[in-house]
Amino acid sequence: MIFLIIGLVLFLGIHSVRLVPGGRNAMISGFGPGGFKVLYSLISIVGLGLIIFGKIQAHPSDMLWEAPEWGRLAALIAVPVSLILIVAANTPSHIRRFVQHPMLIGVLLWSGSHLAANSERAAVYMFGAFFAWSLVTLIAAFIRGDHAPVPPKGWGGDVVAIVIGALVAVLLARFHLYLFGVGIIG
Repeated sequence: MIFLIIGLVLFLGIHSVRLVPGGRNAMISGFGPGGFKVLYSLISIVGLGLIIFGKIQAHPSDMLWEAPEWGRLAALIAVPVSLILIVAANTPSHIRRFVQHPMLIGVLLWSGSHLAANSERAAVYMFGAFFAWSLVTLIAAFIRGDHAPVPPKGWGGDVVAIVIGALVAVLLARFHLYLFGVGIIG
């Protein structure tokens, strides 16, 4: 479990640099723009690797409570929506303009729905940490008053976000058992 926790601290810690006033700018001036990107990427990759390794090493029988039946349904509905939002965050889309912080809302939906569907200690730590991080970061983004991007002229970005997000959701549902040890569909 220690690898999972260290991974969460590294991954979510480096992704929280924007929450510290002047933190990101101080790191950029200290390491330079290229150095900051390399450091940010390395810490993210190591953190993600430790999260995955720590989750694999966790005892799946270590349950904290009985997960509610509706939690699985919530995840089945929320995950495709979250994946569409995450893709939309990286495309010029009307979704991105309408949902001002689609990446954070996507992570919030993904982690929250998985938190409702899982009661295993490692899953609660992992999804709970991502849920708390995305909620705090989303609130901070609204307080900062980030502006919505200019709407694109066409609808291509929206179509791309919906198609890729839905396709990834279908593939994840199909191979979830092999990837994460929990079957979603037969």
